[in-house]
Amino acid sequence: MDGFLAFSRRLQALLQSGLGSVAAVMMLILTLFALAEIIRRYIFGVVFEWGQDAIIVGMVSAVAIYFGVTQIRRGHLVMGAIIQWLHSRGHRKAVGITKVLVSAIIVGFCGAIGVTGWPTLSYAWDRDLTTYSLLIPLWPFYLILMLGFLLMSFIAFLQFIEDAVSFARREYLDAEYDATTDV
Repeated sequence: MDGFLAFSRRLQALLQSGLGSVAAVMMLILTLFALAEIIRRYIFGVVFEWGQDAIIVGMVSAVAIYFGVTQIRRGHLVMGAIIQWLHSRGHRKAVGITKVLVSAIIVGFCGAIGVTGWPTLSYAWDRDLTTYSLLIPLWPFYLILMLGFLLMSFIAFLQFIEDAVSFARREYLDAEYDATTDV
């Protein structure tokens, strides 16, 4: 089991650095493009017809890519306030159980969103849906969104196993909880 835990941590670190960098670069490029569009619109009176659509679709895609990073950091959908409250009251076993349950819920919830997105992706592909500018196809956006949720579900699955192992080893008795939420 220790080998799996080490593999899980290495994989999550690799995903965090890789996906975090991709999302950050996308956001930086899109922000600079948005600023250029503002200058073009208000100073020169011209814009790319597809510019606004590209910025919106690109920003949401970057956020979808970043879903996995937020899950790795347990900064997304983790019910931090409840876990903090239980920890502050000294309910260490309840904290361990809650972490396992929260990870399982995230696996199910994000996995369901990712899987049920398939009909939307298929519909966009079949109908050749595009953005309002009629230049950017929507199916890649839906695919990235689906993959973002599925990746988040996969990472939560790894964390579910980590939490279950930690709970089975009774590590919750000595564990310190990092406060990540202002309550």
